[in-house]
Amino acid sequence: MRMKFIWSVLVTPIVLSTVFMAMPVRPVLAVEDAIIAVVDDDVITAKDLQDYLRGIYSQLRIEGRTDAEMREIMGQYQSKGVNQLIEDRLILAEANRQGMQIRPQAVEDRMGEIKKKYPSTQQFLSEINKEGVTISDIRKKVEDQFKARYIVTREVRDKIYVNPQEVTDYYNANLDSYRKQARVYLQSICVKTDFSQGESNARIQAALAKLKSGADFQSVAHEYSELPDIGEVALDSLNPAFKAVVDTMKTGAVSDPIVTEDGLYILKLAGRSDGVDPSLKKVKEEIYQNLFEKKFKDRFTTWIDGLRKKSYVEIKK
Repeated sequence: MRMKFIWSVLVTPIVLSTVFMAMPVRPVLAVEDAIIAVVDDDVITAKDLQDYLRGIYSQLRIEGRTDAEMREIMGQYQSKGVNQLIEDRLILAEANRQGMQIRPQAVEDRMGEIKKKYPSTQQFLSEINKEGVTISDIRKKVEDQFKARYIVTREVRDKIYVNPQEVTDYYNANLDSYRKQARVYLQSICVKTDFSQGESNARIQAALAKLKSGADFQSVAHEYSELPDIGEVALDSLNPAFKAVVDTMKTGAVSDPIVTEDGLYILKLAGRSDGVDPSLKKVKEEIYQNLFEKKFKDRFTTWIDGLRKKSYVEIKK
């Protein structure tokens, strides 16, 4: 699942062509015919960028993406603006330069998947008509998506290799980030020391007496405590005064009053879980995905930079 998301985010909107759904598309520039970039012999105007975003938006709606998917991926591309459009054109141009052809049946199969998301053909046609596109427009976008995906797979993804030693080295170097810390669940009664010292001590001792007589901890806390339960926390993150006491307690035990800067506390150790160092076997797939993701990003960036260098690209200020 994680690699699927990474893939969709890195392969540019041509591959996605389906991201701008849950947001209205606003004009990028007031003057629509203003030139904002040049790629080889092509100029990119403000209207081109606006149409590009609107096209992605429309196809996302047609493909039935969820609002959450739209917002997340849209944010990625909206922030890159014209640079993303340039990358799309460079990738598609490279795919065409290499003579990449997509089987017509692959396009039709994808079209069939999109249509299946609608109760009827009529509703599908109604939706695309609402978005101002045609069946041919969608089919062309799908074909371009395939081309971009396959060229990135061939030139980037298929050239990445993560060997087992890299996984082991990463595990050893980052064990702390995978370690599950020991945790405790503490119920607590707190009497703040805003009162006179004598009154604070009297209140905490009264609470302790009720507990020792067998009263329910939560009931006593409801009557006396001025702060909520401490709850579940990592043992090492506890106030040192608490930790010194908790380290000696058994589950279910109740402490004597503890003096802190915040007030007087009575603690009940309601639960405890030991720290665990996960085995390499349990986390190796996660580590592999992390390493693959980093290599993918690095190689993709290098590849795109190479395409830029082979082309004339200028972004107007």
